Amino acid sequence: MALVIEKKALLDLIQKSYPIVPAKSSLQILSNLQLSLEDGTVEIMATDLDHSIRVFSKVESEDSFEVTVNAKKLFEVVRELHDGPLKIVVDENVVTIESGGSFVCKIAGADAHDFPAFPVLEEKKNFEVPLTVLKDLVQKSSFAVSRDESRACLCGVLWESDQDSTGMVATDGHRLGSCFYQDVINVESKLSGIVSPKSLLHLVRIANAENPDTVIHVSMGVKYVLFSDENFTLCSKLIEGPYPDYDKVIPKNNPKTAVVDRSLMQEAVRRVSVLSNQKTHLVKFSFSHNGLEIAVLNRDIGGEARQQVPIEWSGEEEHVVGFNALYLSEILSIIGTDKVRMEMNTQISACLLFPVYEEERQGCRELFLIMPLRIMEER
Repeated sequence: MALVIEKKALLDLIQKSYPIVPAKSSLQILSNLQLSLEDGTVEIMATDLDHSIRVFSKVESEDSFEVTVNAKKLFEVVRELHDGPLKIVVDENVVTIESGGSFVCKIAGADAHDFPAFPVLEEKKNFEVPLTVLKDLVQKSSFAVSRDESRACLCGVLWESDQDSTGMVATDGHRLGSCFYQDVINVESKLSGIVSPKSLLHLVRIANAENPDTVIHVSMGVKYVLFSDENFTLCSKLIEGPYPDYDKVIPKNNPKTAVVDRSLMQEAVRRVSVLSNQKTHLVKFSFSHNGLEIAVLNRDIGGEARQQVPIEWSGEEEHVVGFNALYLSEILSIIGTDKVRMEMNTQISACLLFPVYEEERQGCRELFLIMPLRIMEER
């Protein structure tokens, strides 16, 4: 049972599946990749039980086999080989790799029957999403996913879809990112699920971004969501909810508005925050008709820094508020427009950020939120 495949093609399959392999696991078999060949298609599968992926490629072979082999060793061996055709022979769970007529490597594998089966979805709802839309949704929400595993639902991205729109929201209680598109998918009824950011980020990495017309097929079930195109199938276990009502934390009355050049403010925040507290990363923002002053006073190191940034301010009076510089910089890096609109009310209420488009953008709603930090009075 032999297979001849180009090194580049095999390495591409391994690189797409390898990130799903868990770094540590009590089940030794999960450290392996499952290799299979049938009907002229070579397939590699990886799983950590919560995320599973199958990647495949057409080859010229009438043989068939199924085996699992250590993922790390297979990746390291194939990566070091010269470009060109590789011959892979499987004999009683021993994988032999031959390259260039001078290199031979044997790796002991394991029976593929011991490898977990790929999940099967029941009661699923199928729809399609353009890859460009999916990447935008993931980028503008996944950054705000919580790292606190005690609140599992906040460790995922809430994906909501209905007949009119589809969108993703994530929050960790300190910041929030959301993006919704209208009229891009076709579903008969409302559906939602909390999706792992590991699957979403890996999906946008491996999908074919070279083709602007790439469409991802989605199947959402009760426990799993499945993404697929002609080259891969990625399945992710949905995180159990319910997700908190994020709409309640979005303030509706924000009389103080500032429009500012995004790059100027981002550069100023990065520059000034060098002297900020290493735990809180607190930076003070003073908004007025004279402009925006971004400042840091760090008594621990005896340092201070401040910079002026021009703004369009619609508030009646000066507004002083503190933000986490890292959180704000991350949001500004995700917003893709030249200008940003900030809407605020009090020193303790959430600040909303919106991209300002030169031309009105139809069919897409983006909203970012950051909670303020308390500013200790100077003594």
